[in-house]
Amino acid sequence: VIHQVLERFHGQEAAGEADAGSLERLMDLFAAAWRRSGFGESDDELQFRERGIEALRRYHARISSSGASPRWVERKFDFQIGPHHLRGRVDRVDQLPGGGYELIDYKTGDPKPERELEGDVQLAIYRLAAREAWRLDGAAGSYWYVLADQKVAVGGSPDDLERVESVVLE
Repeated sequence: VIHQVLERFHGQEAAGEADAGSLERLMDLFAAAWRRSGFGESDDELQFRERGIEALRRYHARISSSGASPRWVERKFDFQIGPHHLRGRVDRVDQLPGGGYELIDYKTGDPKPERELEGDVQLAIYRLAAREAWRLDGAAGSYWYVLADQKVAVGGSPDDLERVESVVLE
Protein backbone atom coordinates (compact mmCIF):
# COMPACT_ATOMS: atom_id res chain seq x y z
CA VAL A 1 0.00 0.00 0.00
CA ILE A 2 2.81 2.43 0.89
CA HIS A 3 4.56 1.87 -2.46
CA GLN A 4 1.32 2.35 -4.36
CA VAL A 5 0.45 5.54 -2.47
CA LEU A 6 3.88 7.09 -3.02
CA GLU A 7 3.84 6.18 -6.70
CA ARG A 8 0.48 7.87 -7.20
CA PHE A 9 1.38 10.83 -5.02
CA HIS A 10 4.59 11.66 -6.87
CA GLY A 11 3.09 10.74 -10.25
CA GLN A 12 0.30 13.27 -9.82
CA GLU A 13 2.78 15.81 -8.47
CA ALA A 14 4.96 15.39 -11.56
CA ALA A 15 1.91 15.77 -13.80
CA GLY A 16 1.28 19.17 -12.19
CA GLU A 17 -2.16 18.36 -10.83
CA ALA A 18 -3.57 20.99 -8.49
CA ASP A 19 -2.95 20.21 -4.80
CA ALA A 20 -1.06 17.06 -5.83
CA GLY A 21 1.82 17.62 -3.36
CA SER A 22 -0.29 18.38 -0.30
CA LEU A 23 -0.42 16.31 2.87
CA GLU A 24 -4.19 16.12 2.51
CA ARG A 25 -3.80 14.54 -0.94
CA LEU A 26 -1.27 12.06 0.40
CA MET A 27 -3.65 11.03 3.20
CA ASP A 28 -6.56 10.70 0.73
CA LEU A 29 -4.46 8.41 -1.46
CA PHE A 30 -3.55 6.30 1.56
CA ALA A 31 -7.19 5.99 2.68
CA ALA A 32 -8.29 4.93 -0.82
CA ALA A 33 -5.45 2.40 -1.20
CA TRP A 34 -6.15 0.99 2.26
CA ARG A 35 -9.81 0.38 1.37
CA ARG A 36 -9.00 -1.10 -2.07
CA SER A 37 -6.53 -3.51 -0.51
CA GLY A 38 -9.29 -5.04 1.58
CA PHE A 39 -7.91 -4.27 5.02
CA GLY A 40 -10.45 -4.48 7.79
CA GLU A 41 -10.90 -3.31 11.33
CA SER A 42 -8.95 -5.88 13.35
CA ASP A 43 -6.62 -4.57 16.07
CA ASP A 44 -3.54 -5.50 14.02
CA GLU A 45 -4.88 -3.84 10.86
CA LEU A 46 -5.79 -0.66 12.72
CA GLN A 47 -2.31 -0.54 14.26
CA PHE A 48 -0.73 -0.98 10.82
CA ARG A 49 -3.02 1.75 9.47
CA GLU A 50 -2.00 4.21 12.20
CA ARG A 51 1.65 3.35 11.67
CA GLY A 52 1.24 4.02 7.94
CA ILE A 53 -0.49 7.36 8.55
CA GLU A 54 2.26 8.54 10.90
CA ALA A 55 4.97 7.35 8.52
CA LEU A 56 3.42 9.22 5.60
CA ARG A 57 3.12 12.40 7.68
CA ARG A 58 6.83 12.21 8.51
CA TYR A 59 7.62 11.38 4.88
CA HIS A 60 5.71 14.44 3.66
CA ALA A 61 7.46 16.72 6.16
CA ARG A 62 10.85 15.39 5.08
CA ILE A 63 10.28 15.77 1.34
CA SER A 64 8.82 19.24 1.83
CA SER A 65 12.05 20.42 3.42
CA SER A 66 14.59 18.43 1.37
CA GLY A 67 14.91 20.59 -1.73
CA ALA A 68 15.11 17.48 -3.93
CA SER A 69 12.44 17.02 -6.55
CA PRO A 70 11.21 13.67 -7.82
CA ARG A 71 11.97 13.61 -11.52
CA TRP A 72 10.66 10.13 -12.28
CA VAL A 73 8.52 7.65 -10.38
CA GLU A 74 8.63 3.91 -11.10
CA ARG A 75 11.12 4.56 -13.90
CA LYS A 76 11.62 1.45 -16.00
CA PHE A 77 14.99 0.22 -17.14
CA ASP A 78 16.08 -2.42 -19.58
CA PHE A 79 19.72 -3.18 -20.38
CA GLN A 80 21.94 -6.12 -21.12
CA ILE A 81 24.84 -7.75 -19.30
CA GLY A 82 26.38 -10.49 -21.40
CA PRO A 83 23.55 -12.65 -22.74
CA HIS A 84 21.16 -11.52 -19.98
CA HIS A 85 18.52 -8.81 -20.14
CA LEU A 86 17.94 -6.94 -16.89
CA ARG A 87 14.58 -5.25 -16.55
CA GLY A 88 13.08 -3.49 -13.61
CA ARG A 89 11.91 -0.24 -12.12
CA VAL A 90 13.37 2.26 -9.71
CA ASP A 91 10.80 3.54 -7.21
CA ARG A 92 11.90 7.14 -7.46
CA VAL A 93 14.61 9.19 -9.16
CA ASP A 94 15.25 12.61 -7.63
CA GLN A 95 16.98 15.50 -9.28
CA LEU A 96 19.20 16.97 -6.58
CA PRO A 97 19.39 20.73 -5.92
CA GLY A 98 23.16 20.83 -6.53
CA GLY A 99 22.91 18.75 -9.70
CA GLY A 100 22.99 15.02 -10.20
CA TYR A 101 20.45 12.36 -9.40
CA GLU A 102 19.55 10.03 -6.56
CA LEU A 103 17.99 6.61 -7.12
CA ILE A 104 15.62 5.76 -4.26
CA ASP A 105 14.17 2.38 -3.36
CA TYR A 106 11.37 2.41 -0.80
CA LYS A 107 11.46 -0.19 1.93
CA THR A 108 8.80 -0.93 4.53
CA GLY A 109 10.84 -3.36 6.62
CA ASP A 110 13.33 -2.68 9.37
CA PRO A 111 16.27 -0.48 8.37
CA LYS A 112 19.61 -2.10 7.71
CA PRO A 113 22.73 -0.27 8.82
CA GLU A 114 25.02 1.17 6.16
CA ARG A 115 27.75 -1.39 6.87
CA GLU A 116 25.38 -4.28 6.03
CA LEU A 117 24.63 -2.70 2.66
CA GLU A 118 28.22 -2.25 1.49
CA GLY A 119 28.03 -5.17 -0.95
CA ASP A 120 24.46 -4.38 -1.98
CA VAL A 121 23.62 -5.55 -5.49
CA GLN A 122 20.19 -3.99 -5.96
CA LEU A 123 21.30 -0.35 -5.90
CA ALA A 124 24.44 -1.27 -7.87
CA ILE A 125 22.13 -2.62 -10.59
CA TYR A 126 20.07 0.57 -10.39
CA ARG A 127 23.20 2.70 -10.83
CA LEU A 128 24.20 0.62 -13.86
CA ALA A 129 20.67 0.92 -15.22
CA ALA A 130 20.79 4.69 -14.82
CA ARG A 131 24.03 4.76 -16.75
CA GLU A 132 23.19 2.18 -19.43
CA ALA A 133 19.47 2.78 -19.98
CA TRP A 134 19.08 6.48 -19.16
CA ARG A 135 22.61 7.86 -19.69
CA LEU A 136 22.83 9.24 -16.13
CA ASP A 137 26.37 8.81 -14.86
CA GLY A 138 27.29 8.82 -11.20
CA ALA A 139 23.80 8.67 -9.68
CA ALA A 140 23.66 8.24 -5.92
CA GLY A 141 21.56 5.46 -4.39
CA SER A 142 19.53 5.20 -1.19
CA TYR A 143 17.08 2.96 0.57
CA TRP A 144 14.26 4.92 2.17
CA TYR A 145 12.78 2.96 5.06
CA VAL A 146 9.44 4.76 5.03
CA LEU A 147 7.90 3.30 8.20
CA ALA A 148 11.03 4.04 10.22
CA ASP A 149 11.60 7.45 8.57
CA GLN A 150 15.19 6.56 7.82
CA LYS A 151 17.06 7.05 4.59
CA VAL A 152 20.29 5.07 4.15
CA ALA A 153 22.69 6.09 1.41
CA VAL A 154 24.51 3.22 -0.27
CA GLY A 155 27.65 4.32 -2.02
CA GLY A 156 28.81 3.01 -5.32
CA SER A 157 32.21 1.51 -5.82
CA PRO A 158 34.57 1.24 -8.79
CA ASP A 159 33.96 -2.51 -8.96
CA ASP A 160 30.13 -2.24 -9.23
CA LEU A 161 30.12 -3.31 -12.89
CA GLU A 162 32.36 -6.33 -12.29
CA ARG A 163 30.45 -7.31 -9.14
CA VAL A 164 27.05 -7.05 -10.80
CA GLU A 165 28.28 -8.84 -13.93
CA SER A 166 29.58 -11.65 -11.74
CA VAL A 167 26.26 -12.02 -9.92
CA VAL A 168 24.21 -11.84 -13.13
CA LEU A 169 26.39 -14.32 -14.99
CA GLU A 170 26.42 -16.68 -11.98
